[in-house]
Amino acid sequence: MAQIKCVCISTQRKTSAKNIHQCQAASDGLAGDIHQGWGERQVSMLPMDCVQDYFSTQGNPIEYGHFGENLVIDGLDWETLSEGQLLSAGTVKLQIIRIGAGGPKSDAYHGKKVCAPMEGFFVFCKILQGGTLQEGMEIVKEDRK
Repeated sequence: MAQIKCVCISTQRKTSAKNIHQCQAASDGLAGDIHQGWGERQVSMLPMDCVQDYFSTQGNPIEYGHFGENLVIDGLDWETLSEGQLLSAGTVKLQIIRIGAGGPKSDAYHGKKVCAPMEGFFVFCKILQGGTLQEGMEIVKEDRK
């Protein structure tokens, strides 16, 4: 079973996100997140194993939201995800619109590229149906039709 480990938002551009544990998701994004209303990349996700490996290598405890991610997901097979794939968590329906981050916009996290270690693992989603996202919720890949 894949599970949401944290729910984070940023209130300022180009800063790490803060774990708020649960959040309302709507068609324009996550409530209170700086990216709400800014296009299709409304939710960013990272795999738990990559986040865990990064902090373990650094010898530090995990800091959810450090890379600006909205969700850290444990147990989802990242290798089988593809653009267009649908995911659901409770009543929330997400559609993957981009896999991988990067480019010049990811450079300006207080003068250093904070998200750089995770760029290849980021998955960006558009919210198709709203509801509440919260820690501990199951998240599942929906079968393609």
